[in-house]
Amino acid sequence: MPRRLAVVLVVLALTAGRSSAALVPSISNDLRGRAVSAFQAETLDGKLFTSEDLAGRSTLVNCFASWCPACNMELTELQTLRPELAQRGVAVVTVLVDPVETPDTVGEARRMLEHDPLPFRVLLMTPAMRDVFKYEGFPATYIINADGTFSTTLFGYHPAAELREATDDFGRGAAAASALGLGSVESAAERHAPWEGHPFAAFLPAGWKQWHPLVVHFPIALLVLEALCLCALVVSPRADLSRASRALLWAAVLSLIPAVYTGIHDAGLDLGPGSPFLNGLKDRAAHFLRIESSVSLHVLFGFATISLAVARLAWLTAAGEAVLDSRQRFVFAALALLGVWILFAGTQIGGAISHH
Repeated sequence: MPRRLAVVLVVLALTAGRSSAALVPSISNDLRGRAVSAFQAETLDGKLFTSEDLAGRSTLVNCFASWCPACNMELTELQTLRPELAQRGVAVVTVLVDPVETPDTVGEARRMLEHDPLPFRVLLMTPAMRDVFKYEGFPATYIINADGTFSTTLFGYHPAAELREATDDFGRGAAAASALGLGSVESAAERHAPWEGHPFAAFLPAGWKQWHPLVVHFPIALLVLEALCLCALVVSPRADLSRASRALLWAAVLSLIPAVYTGIHDAGLDLGPGSPFLNGLKDRAAHFLRIESSVSLHVLFGFATISLAVARLAWLTAAGEAVLDSRQRFVFAALALLGVWILFAGTQIGGAISHH
């Protein structure tokens, strides 16, 4: 069983390199002023769409995945804004990213959009179009000036008020981004932490909206320390090492409770009204095996880490000290190291999500 699990995890890790995460809300000016390069795409109804179709009119291009809850919320916001944007001469074009993200869902997405069509042109994302827009994930909104140059780019879900402000004045420059506010959400290059230049500020509690990146460090450290204790126990069986490893495993499993709760809570923060935890739980359950998503992969590896830690604790509780005092400690230590390896994969993906 451990060998099969290891093979599955290696395959998943190799697959993860091609994954894109659902993006957190942010603003980017990296493309501002650049001309939209030539590209061709097909609409959902089979018509040709080219970059020339963007010329002469301000356009909002929204990229969405058919199975992304945040994307669907943003599409609803755009439909609400449609009459206002049309009156101001702003065109809206949507881009279904399933062809490059999850090709297996394109057929289902077609059926869904035929049953409940959008009032906008829907393009099918292509690799060439992905390169033109420097596409990094979904949802993403690109605002294009009438002269065919990029203006502000919005990553992640944005409500109607923020989408409206983003299109208030095309070509406004950096003022367009600062006017959005977004509760002080800025591009990564423009965001400054309170302790930059004031290191002692880091000793004071910060007003975090998302707690998971902070809380999750405790079970990580405890599981790594427990694995080190077990490795030492394999080399030199000692009662103090046995007690230390048992205490560390108990502490790690208990610390996983707030880590799991905050992770699910943070996942549901931007998924509409109601309890963020329940919203996040429903969303993660619905997309648990969607390995094309970095968020789903992070949860999958986290679930494997938790399951292995809880199973080892149950074994240790049921069998008592015999597990660590006999030859069984070799298997127990090997499972702990496997758990750390899985943990490394999960934290690598999680760190990429937070950094992104």
